[in-house]
Amino acid sequence: MKTLKNIFVFSKYPPLILGIITAAISLLLPFIFAGILYLAGLLLGGHNEELGNFIAYLCTGILVAVMCFFICKAHPKSIWYTPVVCNAITLLAGIGNYFEGNPNILMPFAVGWVFSVIASVRGRNIGMRRKAIELAKNRPL
Repeated sequence: MKTLKNIFVFSKYPPLILGIITAAISLLLPFIFAGILYLAGLLLGGHNEELGNFIAYLCTGILVAVMCFFICKAHPKSIWYTPVVCNAITLLAGIGNYFEGNPNILMPFAVGWVFSVIASVRGRNIGMRRKAIELAKNRPL
């Protein structure tokens, strides 16, 4: 029976390379999806720019939380940097909007951060449990 480790594409690389790949994914995906969701928020908001920004930040926060969950599930030790790195784009945009005079944007910004931290912790717990089960199966009797 194939183990879970043999199924992954990146299983042949050393852990340092996997950590670099994880960090690169954490850096690139939020920028890509934030741009797409910002455009979607503007389209859904129509003439009300504040509603469009609210929708865009809320959707971006939820998507970043999902990404944090999967990254921390695959690499439980990455819980220390994944939420911060993934939320870098929302941090910069949220602070910029706050100083431009739009304090209403802090609510979806904070909700996104809370979702991403909760999702990261949950993903880490599932990932650690999965790794413990793998180690128990591979341990000689």
